[in-house]
Amino acid sequence: MREILRGADGPPRMFSPLVTRGGARRGDAPLAVYLPGLDGTGFSAASQFEYIADEFNLIALNVPAGDRGDVFDLVKATTAYLDTHVAAARANGENEDVYLIGESMGGMLSLCVASERPDLITRLILVNPASSFDRSAWPALGPLLPNVPSELWGAVPYALTPVLIDPVRMARGMMDKVMSSAVSDDPLTTIAAGVEELAGLLPALGALAEIIPRETLAHRLDKVLRMGCEYLNSDDYAKLTAIDVPTLVIASENDNLIPSLAESERLRKFLPRAKVEVLKGASHAALQEPGVNVMTIARRNGFVPKRADAPVMTRDAKFDPPSPADIERARESLAGLRALTSPVFFSTRPDGKIVRGLSAVPIRQRGSRPILLVGNHQTMAPDLGFLVDEFLREYDVCLRGLAHPVVSREGEPKPPRRAMNIVGGGSSFTSFGAVPVSGFALFRLLKQGEAVLLFPGGVREAFKRKNEKYKLFWPSKPEFIRMAIKHDAIIVPFAAIGAEDSIDIVADANDLMNNPIVGDSVRKRSQSVPKARAVDTRVTADAGEEELFIQPVVVPKAPERFYFRFMAPIDVSGADLDDEERVKAIYERVYGEVEGGIQYLLRERESDPFKELAPRIVFEAATSTQAPTFR
Repeated sequence: MREILRGADGPPRMFSPLVTRGGARRGDAPLAVYLPGLDGTGFSAASQFEYIADEFNLIALNVPAGDRGDVFDLVKATTAYLDTHVAAARANGENEDVYLIGESMGGMLSLCVASERPDLITRLILVNPASSFDRSAWPALGPLLPNVPSELWGAVPYALTPVLIDPVRMARGMMDKVMSSAVSDDPLTTIAAGVEELAGLLPALGALAEIIPRETLAHRLDKVLRMGCEYLNSDDYAKLTAIDVPTLVIASENDNLIPSLAESERLRKFLPRAKVEVLKGASHAALQEPGVNVMTIARRNGFVPKRADAPVMTRDAKFDPPSPADIERARESLAGLRALTSPVFFSTRPDGKIVRGLSAVPIRQRGSRPILLVGNHQTMAPDLGFLVDEFLREYDVCLRGLAHPVVSREGEPKPPRRAMNIVGGGSSFTSFGAVPVSGFALFRLLKQGEAVLLFPGGVREAFKRKNEKYKLFWPSKPEFIRMAIKHDAIIVPFAAIGAEDSIDIVADANDLMNNPIVGDSVRKRSQSVPKARAVDTRVTADAGEEELFIQPVVVPKAPERFYFRFMAPIDVSGADLDDEERVKAIYERVYGEVEGGIQYLLRERESDPFKELAPRIVFEAATSTQAPTFR
């Protein structure tokens, strides 16, 4: 242990940091590899190791102080170990998943490893990654370090204390820890214990000068951090954008060493599958601060192995469902609109009885069969988030939406973010399971037994023209019915109203294209957007207007209440997909059910005592409960 901490010579090596657990390995648990910060010991996050070992087999990288390899040597050492580990796990039928947990320098190194060998990595957890090193003061300060006199070098860690940690926050946390575990009623004894705990930091800080000699620090700043940042940012950030590994970036709000907060947003922008969590008030050495548990953060964001008792949100092994943190953030973004619209849901039993909520939607009763929810798009689709959220609330099931390629971020060029957020939530909708609409995508989801959300009217229905309130624009070709029959799906038609009464369309697609000032640019932009359908039968067979991704200009009115009704399930078992008449009859039934559901909701809401905004807001504010409705 002393040899590891005091920086013996030799090459980088992996070791098990939890001696008390005897290095025992669980074949069913994935591997977590901790890649350390500048100290290189592998022990800087020692307070987190017990938490990590509860979920993983834990290994840490140690980089001796005398090692003079560069960032690529560290990448080779890490990937060589992982190659051996994965091969052995595969041969023994054990868990092959590998999670890299990188802190500071280790975070930057984790990105380099994932860039070189993404096939070895299941997930990345980065804590204040030093991929932001090149935008800090350290590239300028690094060359000066060898000139610091030896007699002053021992004082450097103490001088850096306010940069590495927040002493006040650290002291408060340690006192809270001591107070919560105090065994004495004597306040002086308790305070003395707190002071002793805090004083224990001082030798550790002093040891940094011995663990990281001047020459070692200068070397790592240049040959590891500088070179690593150059590698990751080369070729116009192509290395970063190619890292398609799910990544959790944990950033300290008050990191005074490197710009971690800004870096978290940069990585969110460049990494295709990145999530970010900000630690409020935390310093650079966040993992050493009392009250910080990296596994709690990882679990909240879906970055720990799933437990046996976890809800089955999806049957698709290739889909990574939203984490508790994703759901919490989505609900926060919906909170304002929810307060204004107070959405209510109804469902219909097979005998025709209408009940409040979704209990009549056969999510639990369907067995292994897929379920296809088919309904109407409201203009601008502001209700879509509530629809997805209600199934999460009642069933812990994530609906798999079939989305326009723009919404699912497939294809170029991209439209303005505002348009993406309006039609289905942009990246949020994608992270909640949306896939680009296509016959193959519907086939695959139904084959997986998923709960699939389909709007046959597509963008034509979401971007309605004037005087088209609650009209359906479905293609006459019943292909989705055939797909449902092929996969023995249960079809549940549904209707939604409220959103289209909350806006007035002042300029639709036709108005905008015919406008002498913006018409040409609007038309050109629309033509450059990828199409959802290779052939739109609404145009070729039904003589209708083409689907244009042109957002209408609207003005808001007083928000109406949102209403949803799921109709009685339609079981297509036994239907012959080659029987044209039978397929057409099922299609017409689904279409008629959606139209009938819209008319039912429009009629019944007139008897809702809280249909109007003002009394609804007052009631819900006074009672902290949702206002009653017409049933």
